[in-house]
Amino acid sequence: MEELLRVENLSASFAADYGEVTAVDGVSFSISRGATLGLVGESGCGKSVTALSIMGLLAKTAIIESGKIMFRGENLLEKSVDEMCDIRGNRISMIFQEPMTSLNPVLTIGNQLMEAITTHQDVSSE
Repeated sequence: MEELLRVENLSASFAADYGEVTAVDGVSFSISRGATLGLVGESGCGKSVTALSIMGLLAKTAIIESGKIMFRGENLLEKSVDEMCDIRGNRISMIFQEPMTSLNPVLTIGNQLMEAITTHQDVSSE
């Protein structure tokens, strides 16, 4: 089966007033095409930081200290901001865990779903 995503020895931390705080320390896993992976753990154990690292959406105070994030054979950690913008929402996506911030209640669901498609594909809203 084709490997879609491989995270190797990922370590990420955050700069804080009192020093550096490690949020993810040596995480490794892989996902094959068509497979499902559940990432479970206690609150604060690094699940969200791992996902945000994959998406390239970490806060500016975050530092990825080591590791690789291989998506279809390409290391996402070596991609530019523009390259990640093209990949994110087009080739790889994330559904955030907080439903109140995932969708804007002022906009229709149809428009919000359509935005992701029209932003990354050469199609009209019709």
